[in-house]
Amino acid sequence: MKTKEAFFISLLVVFVLVILQSTLFYYVFPVKVIPDFALIVVAFCGARRGMQDGQLLGFFNGLAEDFITASFPGFNALVKTLIGFLAGTIKNKMLFDPVIFPSLFIFFVTFIKGILAAVIAYLFFPEGYYPAVFSGSFFLEMVLNALIAPIVYLILKKTHLIPGDIWGGK
Repeated sequence: MKTKEAFFISLLVVFVLVILQSTLFYYVFPVKVIPDFALIVVAFCGARRGMQDGQLLGFFNGLAEDFITASFPGFNALVKTLIGFLAGTIKNKMLFDPVIFPSLFIFFVTFIKGILAAVIAYLFFPEGYYPAVFSGSFFLEMVLNALIAPIVYLILKKTHLIPGDIWGGK
């Protein structure tokens, strides 16, 4: 699949996942902690396709979340843009196995998302507005993201939304 086509299909997938995460998935997951499917797609696309795709997907993912949820405008866009950029920095630098690396990578990415959200909230938002980074529900989100990461990774590879070769190149 061509790079532009893969990017726009990934963007569509991210938008659909954001809508599902904000609506339907609340009824699917009984513990009220929802895996961040869109974050997983952004992180894998950034890691396999580079910083530019990661940043753009992250920005539009966050913008869609800001629009759909009642968060401060631009908050999620900034966090997800930074995540896409950081994920893109490992392109061609890491060996991607199909199970262990995706799980560990997404566990770490989710943790970084929480840290970035807390720092940005501390710097820019009124006192008292801090995301619950070190809570049980955030840890559960990290674990759920890590558990579903290999499945999402496999789907992205099989649909050619991320490069199929082992080093993530073209």
